[in-house]
Amino acid sequence: MENYESKLLSITTGEEPLTKGYISYADFSALLSIKTVDTYERELRKLAKKLPYKTSSWPSFGQYNEDWYRVEVGEFKRELQYCERGICQVRESCENLIDLSYQILNIVSPSLTPSASKIAESFDQIKDQRLLIWLRMSSEIFHMYQINSYFGIRMLNANVTWMCEELVRMGVYSNTTDAFKSEKHIIQGLVLSGLPKNTASTLYQELKNS
Repeated sequence: MENYESKLLSITTGEEPLTKGYISYADFSALLSIKTVDTYERELRKLAKKLPYKTSSWPSFGQYNEDWYRVEVGEFKRELQYCERGICQVRESCENLIDLSYQILNIVSPSLTPSASKIAESFDQIKDQRLLIWLRMSSEIFHMYQINSYFGIRMLNANVTWMCEELVRMGVYSNTTDAFKSEKHIIQGLVLSGLPKNTASTLYQELKNS
């Protein structure tokens, strides 16, 4: 894979203050007693209205949805499925409705923050495909922290892991342990969303100490 390290590190972005916790964990806990997909859809959409950004492209709840997602909820089923060519494949089989809500809200949140969108406008959609993924990964972390810290920490762990793996694929480091130790690369990945650098540094230190 091409080593595009210099271009990655050269990206600059404006800062967007991060306000956390628009939907509390307690709000999501209230969903756990829901048994039907219709009720779950209604309550989750109601919670999503608290977010500071608009959601879009919601999955269908219980119905087939060609080339997009379907949500199935039952006594022993909490699944996010992808529908294609008349068939639905399970993408996420979740332990509970909090877990399922995390997956759904990641889908319906904007793919990029406003700051990341401005950067993306200057990129070549073909040549800079990998950089566009960095922007999306960074934006996902930002949006999940806006929902609440529980979701944010989960996305932070997952997407920083991807960043470390990508640095190995690029040939910058030989292993993910060394990649994670490189504060400048990880901090750069976090601030691509517009996350203030001091906030990004705090999150990185929290990851190191966890």
